[in-house]
Amino acid sequence: MKTRNWKTVGGWVLHGLVAGVMILAGSAKVFGLFPPEEVAKLGLGLPIQVIGVGELASAILLLIPRTSSLGLLLVSGFWGGAICLHMSKAEPFVMQSVFLLVTWAGGYLRVPGAFGSFSVRSESIRERAGATEALTV
Repeated sequence: MKTRNWKTVGGWVLHGLVAGVMILAGSAKVFGLFPPEEVAKLGLGLPIQVIGVGELASAILLLIPRTSSLGLLLVSGFWGGAICLHMSKAEPFVMQSVFLLVTWAGGYLRVPGAFGSFSVRSESIRERAGATEALTV
């Protein structure tokens, strides 16, 4: 049996929280429980159900281990769009920003491979330096 470390469990908890909120909000949008006056106030020309379906799909992709990297990207885009929408209407956007940070914290803990391009191995630096020296000589 594979044991899980505290980082993985913490990442699952954070992603579960974010996905739970998104599933709840997305379901309300899909089933028409989102107040129409709020939709009109936000000035969304797109049917709110389309946004809800995208929100649900992103949350589900975040929870599936095989698609968690794609889910991380889509959920980040969703929260970024929510932040921009609220900023354009001069409304508070702190909650959306917190959820974006929690999404990335969970990604760091749960899906460390998604951040692989940010780490540079010292061996690869030495190999590149050796290859550069060989070309210049």
